[in-house]
Amino acid sequence: MGDIWPYLGDLHRVLDPHWSGVVLVLCSLFCGMVVGAERQFKQKPAGLRTLTLICVGSTVFTLASILIAGEAADRTRIAAQVVTGVGFLGAGAIIRDRGMVIGLTTGASIWSVAAIGVLVGGGYAAAGIVLTLVIASMLSVVRLLERRLWGRCRYAHCRVYYRPEHGRTHLKILRVLDQYRIPDHAWDVTTVGELEAMDLRYCHFHWMHRALLFDLVDISGVTEIQRERAPRQRDDTETNGT
Repeated sequence: MGDIWPYLGDLHRVLDPHWSGVVLVLCSLFCGMVVGAERQFKQKPAGLRTLTLICVGSTVFTLASILIAGEAADRTRIAAQVVTGVGFLGAGAIIRDRGMVIGLTTGASIWSVAAIGVLVGGGYAAAGIVLTLVIASMLSVVRLLERRLWGRCRYAHCRVYYRPEHGRTHLKILRVLDQYRIPDHAWDVTTVGELEAMDLRYCHFHWMHRALLFDLVDISGVTEIQRERAPRQRDDTETNGT
């Protein structure tokens, strides 16, 4: 254990400067990919490539400051600049739509990954890996807790009538369904005269899932949405992911 202990601290004091840079960049790559893979799986705007690049970039900036300035390097200065720069990326991921703020978790993920990159670039690879596992676990476990607290999805059906417009309206609808992660087996399309009708199964219980209908109404080719009366006591074991 005594031989391993030094490697759990500042690697700049243990390894040769050139080797420490290689090890820390690879560690940063791993950390960014772990958090990014979790975000990519949930189809968030900042996914695998984005978060990996942010983590590696923060590490490289920190390493460059240390290597160029040598022993006189002020590691807190470069960290402050990274925090400022990443703040713009995080703010770009946050939008306000229909009175709701969307993207806060994505912005926080960007900020956290940048912090991991600075920590790893400062030489503390072990701490960066532990923090990465904590963040990835929190993102996964908290969603399970939310489902426990807010309950399972309850489903209803609706029929969306729209003008085909040579397939353009259908593609617009599919884009909305993809944003809400509605699977292909949850909808079906039939032709009704000059219109097309999509029979859609959606969750009416959670407001963030019901927002799907508001986005469908805004599509220019949609002419009518007929909703069936939602069952009050029905609980499905299946959940609607967003």
